[in-house]
Amino acid sequence: MSYERYFNRGQQAFLINISDERDESIFNSFTGKIVFCDDEKILLKTPYRLYSGELLNLKPGMQFKVTTEAMGMGIQIRAELTELLSPEELKLRPLGELSVYQRRQTPRADISLPILHVPQKSSLAAFQREWKRVITDLHKPSPPRLKLTKKDINLSAGGVRFEFTGTPIHLSLVVIDLQDEKPPACAVAELIWQRQDKENGVNICGHRFVEILKHDQERIAALIDTTIGIRYAGIKSRELTDRM
Repeated sequence: MSYERYFNRGQQAFLINISDERDESIFNSFTGKIVFCDDEKILLKTPYRLYSGELLNLKPGMQFKVTTEAMGMGIQIRAELTELLSPEELKLRPLGELSVYQRRQTPRADISLPILHVPQKSSLAAFQREWKRVITDLHKPSPPRLKLTKKDINLSAGGVRFEFTGTPIHLSLVVIDLQDEKPPACAVAELIWQRQDKENGVNICGHRFVEILKHDQERIAALIDTTIGIRYAGIKSRELTDRM
């Protein structure tokens, strides 16, 4: 199998945790760039540190669904983490055959909602710890009152776009009140693109959710479907499914 034909040097790949021991209530993922690929290994480099000091739940033997785009089609393969080369580099072993599918974007909508955006130069592991703490607090009988500000955003179950006046940072914590009389949704988000709006002095930033409760993904999908006036039929995007 010529994996390098589909996973080229410099190409972006999205890794989704599909390990048997994962918490199946959580969508857990991250992005990396292909450094090298052959039939025996895939080397990836991430735009941010995956860990600092401790490895948390990232360890050799974990399995991931690796998705990317080649020749206009979605490509996915199961792969096993074999080695952590550095906080930003890892080695995977491809498992089995490649799968090809037609990529479809998850439905998204422009909407105004209360939101809290907390960017910080920390590792993914540090953000995952903070995310778990916030999720626990938000679901307490007497949750803390967070200072959320109503903003115009573009939202989907997979991510969010909004204007940002500061300097964009790779990782952030995002809390969104979906106004459905339930606790706000909380996610670790990674910056996937940005552009400057010089006229208004802001950055427009697109973020992908890399750590989020699946229940919150479903809530967001239902809200978007209601907003754009289509019948809710669940999340269909393969990029949001943590199974092959």
